[in-house]
Amino acid sequence: MIKKKITLFVIVVLISFFFISSTSVSAFSLDDIVKGVKNLFDGDKKEFTIEPSITLAPDGDIDKNGEIDAGDIVRFSYQLTNTTDKEYSFATLKTNIDRQRLNFIHNIIGTASLEDNGKTITIPNFRIGANQIATVTFDAKINYYSSEDPTITTEADFIDNNNQSAAKSLKKEIKAKRINEDKIPGMIKQQINKGDNQ
Repeated sequence: MIKKKITLFVIVVLISFFFISSTSVSAFSLDDIVKGVKNLFDGDKKEFTIEPSITLAPDGDIDKNGEIDAGDIVRFSYQLTNTTDKEYSFATLKTNIDRQRLNFIHNIIGTASLEDNGKTITIPNFRIGANQIATVTFDAKINYYSSEDPTITTEADFIDNNNQSAAKSLKKEIKAKRINEDKIPGMIKQQINKGDNQ
């Protein structure tokens, strides 16, 4: 991408010098070149984007080992950037998180509520104005697993009030380390064993 931009920049400069040398200065100024190059690099893109992230929450490393393990608390963050002229209201941000991997959802910032149907987490009644940036974050504890390393993923989808997708994010994921069964707290261990027997 950088090589393409450098190549385009060189082409713009060469064409600009050609026009300057073949036309009068009043017909083609240096300001025109600067504006053209700025537009080439900045552009006036009108788009709606979602940038998700999953990180260890502050103080989320429960056993203080510097790694993400089952039982640790992770932070989900979604930055929504709307550089269009359209305002969205009564929209829904679908996180597409596998709810079965998480519990104890808390520390919600940037939205009035979350919907948790036991399968995934959605953020209803979302509003973002034209040329605005909004951020939503929340924390959740990774469920204990005795037989596998849990993978936590999110692939957000912003649905407008006409039930149309306005933007989708790339998939983000983290892999947590499973906890050996002997280190899982007793009460939780009983619940896991009970679930395995069903």
